[in-house]
Amino acid sequence: MVTINALNTPVYTQDKTLKLHLYLAWACPFCHRVLAALVLAGFSEQVSITWMRNIKKAAGWEIPTGDDPLFGETTLARIYEKLNPHNSHAPSVPLLVDLNSEKLLSASSTEITRFFSTGMSGAYPVKRQLAPSLLVDKINCMNQWLHENINRAVYRVGFATEQNDYEIKASQLFKAIDKLEQRLGQQTFLLGDMLTESDVYLLATLVRFDSVYYPLFRCSYRYISSYPVLSEYLSRLCAIEGIADTYSITLNKQHYYCSVMHVDGEIRDLNPSRIIPVAAQNV
Repeated sequence: MVTINALNTPVYTQDKTLKLHLYLAWACPFCHRVLAALVLAGFSEQVSITWMRNIKKAAGWEIPTGDDPLFGETTLARIYEKLNPHNSHAPSVPLLVDLNSEKLLSASSTEITRFFSTGMSGAYPVKRQLAPSLLVDKINCMNQWLHENINRAVYRVGFATEQNDYEIKASQLFKAIDKLEQRLGQQTFLLGDMLTESDVYLLATLVRFDSVYYPLFRCSYRYISSYPVLSEYLSRLCAIEGIADTYSITLNKQHYYCSVMHVDGEIRDLNPSRIIPVAAQNV
């Protein structure tokens, strides 16, 4: 991830003039963690958002005409070029900018999520504490484990091009899922009785799993709905005030089944027919 100004120090306080704006995509799980943190922390009204067009084409993320308040651009690539002309990083979301200074603040989902989880680096009180100082080390460890073994792992399975490699990666993924099923059978949330940033990380993958990762990415050992503990946990997360507004199953399916994927500089078309499968349940 490219980061121009690290968010490890306060960048938004009551006496500063930053006007925060996010570029997000509904289907992206890394955007989802940012949006969920923004909503749960209580800053939805303080940060404006531009949404990418839901279907991603070979040229990359596009923006509806008139929806970019920064430069009036219609592609994310052009915004990156103007914010940082020397950037060689592929344009990606989430992206956090300051509209007043026209500066890129961060393109790291981990960093932006923590920024909002901690009240914009401590500048404001939060509605729900997602990263309390006493738990932050445990949260960091859990987040890293989730990112590597769950959040990114589904893509490693889906983008595998050889049978043996695919089977190894699928096995590793479901071993990690089994660990979560066992862990959550002993406690309400990942780190005990308190909802934390780590649960937001896991939510973003679980809510996409049965409708996208299982069928399209061949993460097909088991549906999440077949895990009794994880199913109950997911229902509990989705029932939290504000969470239902942070994702759309319909938009998720449309994006993944009708878009091309950019993988290590290559364009992958996982569903050339563009047929979106129907489901017996709302998955």
